[in-house]
Amino acid sequence: MKLRSLILFGAGIMTGLAIARKMSADEPEVLHGPARVTAPANPALRAVTSQAQRMADRATVASLEAIKRARGAIRERLAEEPYDDVNWN
Repeated sequence: MKLRSLILFGAGIMTGLAIARKMSADEPEVLHGPARVTAPANPALRAVTSQAQRMADRATVASLEAIKRARGAIRERLAEEPYDDVNWN
């Protein structure tokens, strides 16, 4: 009885390891992005690319600042609630 339980326990461990190995394997259908980004060899193209990146970074910062201002304005409007005595229940 003990030997049979030990064999079943071992078979369960082996099955679990086999399933874990299959689940952690890479899928061949899944596409992976580039491992590293290379800079263009052409100096003019490199300058244009870096300038475009700087403009995109500035636009991101400006967008985030606009969102923060809008949230602040919404909070101020909600704080000025003229209907404090109204029961909404």
